[in-house]
Amino acid sequence: MRTSTLLVVAAFLFVATPTAAQNAQVLGTVRTAEGSIALTDMTVAAYNSSGFLAASTVTDSLGRYLLTLPPGTYRILAFDRSGTYATSFYKGASSFETSEAVNLSPGQSLPVNFALPPGLSMTGSVLDGATGAPLAGAVVAAYNADGSVRTFTTTSTTGVFTLIVPTGSYKLVAYHEVLPYVAEFFPDQRLFDSATFTTAPASGIVFTIELGVKVRGIVKEKGSGQPLDGLSVVAYDLQGNVRFRTKTSPSGEFSFGLPATSYKFATDDPKHIYQTTFFRDSTTFESAAVINVNGQSVPPALNFDVGRTPNPQAKTTMWVAAAANAPGANNTLFQTDVWIYNPSAEPVAITLTFLRGGQDNSSTTGLPVTIAARQQVYYRNILQTLFVTEGAGALRFESAAVFQVTSRTYNIPPNSVETGTFGLAIPGQSIGASLSRGTLQGLSGSAASRTNIGLLNPQPTSINVKLEIFTADGTVIRSENVALRPSEWIQLNNFVPAAENAYAVLTSADGSFFSYASVVDQKSGDGTIILPSAD
Repeated sequence: MRTSTLLVVAAFLFVATPTAAQNAQVLGTVRTAEGSIALTDMTVAAYNSSGFLAASTVTDSLGRYLLTLPPGTYRILAFDRSGTYATSFYKGASSFETSEAVNLSPGQSLPVNFALPPGLSMTGSVLDGATGAPLAGAVVAAYNADGSVRTFTTTSTTGVFTLIVPTGSYKLVAYHEVLPYVAEFFPDQRLFDSATFTTAPASGIVFTIELGVKVRGIVKEKGSGQPLDGLSVVAYDLQGNVRFRTKTSPSGEFSFGLPATSYKFATDDPKHIYQTTFFRDSTTFESAAVINVNGQSVPPALNFDVGRTPNPQAKTTMWVAAAANAPGANNTLFQTDVWIYNPSAEPVAITLTFLRGGQDNSSTTGLPVTIAARQQVYYRNILQTLFVTEGAGALRFESAAVFQVTSRTYNIPPNSVETGTFGLAIPGQSIGASLSRGTLQGLSGSAASRTNIGLLNPQPTSINVKLEIFTADGTVIRSENVALRPSEWIQLNNFVPAAENAYAVLTSADGSFFSYASVVDQKSGDGTIILPSAD
């Protein structure tokens, strides 16, 4: 968990005492969300670039405040200690870490007004997994859908917690800052992606967390030694499955509690500025060091020196797991549009390859395209306009630079002039999003809807994938093994037998793969794309 930045939101540490000659000011009002009521005794606080509190104050009877600060960069927020109102971040951001940092110059006066939304409570308890006893001092945090932390709290001496949040749904997690308890997302999940959303207000939320082994480390930039903030640190099992994930603090430090077993560790930069680096400078999972976390001895400090990307040999490779220009069942006609965005200040050369379904695509050649600096290219019906072909398959995008890609696959019904088209986006995904075990939820096979399951092998070797379909109560109703050649794509149509609210578990012992489910309305041809969650 990334907690050092968060904990300073509640603790008044390292309060600055600026000299008058250097002062800048932040001033304004704190009111209710609709702006009709000025709020007194609300706390307004500013945090420096290291995440520590620089100054705080409280509002007067008219909701006014004044913060005096030395020149520098700060994040500013307002909150209600009584819990009647939820915290508000600068410019209405949804979290501390996504809020804009403001740069204050000497003598500057910056007006900042806050609107605090009504607070809703999410309550429950945290228990020790071995004894069932209430656990004091555990941290419980509410995550937004984008993975940023909306708020957090700690449990009382009786293991009870109360989170105050605005209207919305959140993913909740419990862990411990001091003791090596293993983090648990609600309900009973190890990873953020596997957790379910809980809508506020909510009560009776119970976490049962188990003691593990504390693993610590620090991530720095190679060469400069600069600590790196916000990088993911990933713990893999020896089969290459992601088991735990945390983030570095502004000081580059991280820690998490892990169950006793063996792992491989790597850094991962969601912004793609830094290279993926395995512990002890390995560049591949296969050559990474195995770290035995057994609880009998203290694990080594996981210190990473991470280089920037791209290097001359580096490639950014993205996959779109389905693309079509072909008729489907029930008089449907599917096609795929693609958008590619270049975020850099230089042109980007990208090779686009159509991986035609049902064949080994390891020797398939692609087509080169160039995208100007900070521009986006749109391909309507890309299989027709760029590849001049029909059929179905997947798309691969390769470049020496960073880029972004997304797509929309949709049905064009015969009366599309009147009704429009039906479909959903399929995002471009890096190899890090592929799984060797995943779950597809919300599947159906009935007169109302049908389910197709797509598989894409991004590996340079063949793999075998086992697919199992379960009813909602966990009964297996279909099981098949599918062989995929290198870079092969297949779609298994009408794969779910007669069942509602079914789910699929897909596994491979040979390597990770991409998958999706397409649940198609039998009348309209409207398809819902479901991507897998880590199981």
